[in-house]
Amino acid sequence: MNSQFPVALQIKLWPTGHLPFFRARVAQARHRIETRRSQTCLKANIAKRCRSLNEKKAVLDAKADTSAHTQWLLLLEKELEDLKARVRAIEQRIQEEKDLIASSKLEADELSALSKQVVPGVDEEDKAVIAEADHVRLEAIAAIDEFLQ
Repeated sequence: MNSQFPVALQIKLWPTGHLPFFRARVAQARHRIETRRSQTCLKANIAKRCRSLNEKKAVLDAKADTSAHTQWLLLLEKELEDLKARVRAIEQRIQEEKDLIASSKLEADELSALSKQVVPGVDEEDKAVIAEADHVRLEAIAAIDEFLQ
């Protein structure tokens, strides 16, 4: 460039002298743009596959979460069954105790009824009463015999 052009124009035109050096970079940039444009289907396919993979992952996560909840639920159900079995065993023991108490009460009532049938006192007292009555009878007979003689 020569100094016949104004300085401002010289400054603007100066880089044009180096344009051949930009040719390779420009060609590479154009190639990248063209390649990106031709990859629209590829990008859409990648995005679609990512969405599909994310959906599968969400399903697996939900299953894993569900699996953990299911396992916890099974554990709670087992604990409930164990507690129910324990309650049944305790209820059975309570019923056995009630039956024992009822049977003891029934036996006590039977013993009470039987004891009411038992004649109170002792034979010696009754023998003494009989002996006294015999003595009175014998005295009466003796008195009648003496009177009749």
